[in-house]
Amino acid sequence: MQQHNKLFGRAFLVVGVFATLFIIAEIVLQSFGKSICQTGGCKMVTQYTRFGDISLLLPGLVTFALLSLLSFLAIYKNKTQLGWYINIILVVSLAAEGFFAGYQAFRISAACLFCLTVMGFIIVLALLRLLQGEKELLAGFLSFAGIFVLSYLILPAGGTVRLPDDELVLFYSKDCRFCSEVIKELNANNLKFTHVPVSKYSDFLKSMGIDHVPTLYINNKNQRIYLTGKEAIDQYLHCRQNPQPQKSESLPVVNKKAKPGKAAKGKDQKKTEASPDTGSQDLNRMLPYDNQSNPFEKQEDAGMCKETEKCD
Repeated sequence: MQQHNKLFGRAFLVVGVFATLFIIAEIVLQSFGKSICQTGGCKMVTQYTRFGDISLLLPGLVTFALLSLLSFLAIYKNKTQLGWYINIILVVSLAAEGFFAGYQAFRISAACLFCLTVMGFIIVLALLRLLQGEKELLAGFLSFAGIFVLSYLILPAGGTVRLPDDELVLFYSKDCRFCSEVIKELNANNLKFTHVPVSKYSDFLKSMGIDHVPTLYINNKNQRIYLTGKEAIDQYLHCRQNPQPQKSESLPVVNKKAKPGKAAKGKDQKKTEASPDTGSQDLNRMLPYDNQSNPFEKQEDAGMCKETEKCD
């Protein structure tokens, strides 16, 4: 029995170190503007984090690094009393993963493969401790299940609102001139869409941090995102109309000096930003904001109005 405990303990250390390196690799890649996860779910989770990916990566790094250190001390320094701290960290981590799993399943309805991989590491580590006879980990699994179920039972503010089933839904205000311009552009591109007054869904949108119009909801099997502001919507329409540009082509950069809702003139029109030929399903080309910004936050000259204000 003691031999089995040592084997499981070493396996725990190996998994902990590997998980730590996995998080470090993601942090390094993000410093170069890349990511391990390229799915739409990962990008959606990033949109809803308050301070960007780093607010999730740093706690994950600290958790796995601490578990690895405590495990090393317990095995090779014979400090078995540290096992209690390992169990506490894992119970808290399982409860947190219950929230993240429920959020992806019942709030954004999209899976973040990176997040699921981290959750897999936590579950494997907890199972290894359970196999070592640490029954406290049962509380962690119960916490995971309980929070996951509560995520399904408790609706967010405005969660009972049913949005139109169309692929494109535009939330607009009659007092917003940018909304009228976006409607004309959608019609000009012969796109089928539904436009609804923002007042009908005000509470729902505010629960998601959206308080500006125009906001375009994109709802299809590859994407489920909200784009706020005329500039953001214009970039999406450009990508949609040009799904597979040649490698020599590039997308226009948003000109921060241009007046709201108007295209830049002169030399600014020639400024471009290189964009890899990854097809229309690449959400990086659909979103005009980087991973560290809030896509619902009002940007300078972004062509948007407060939903309760008149701007014509």
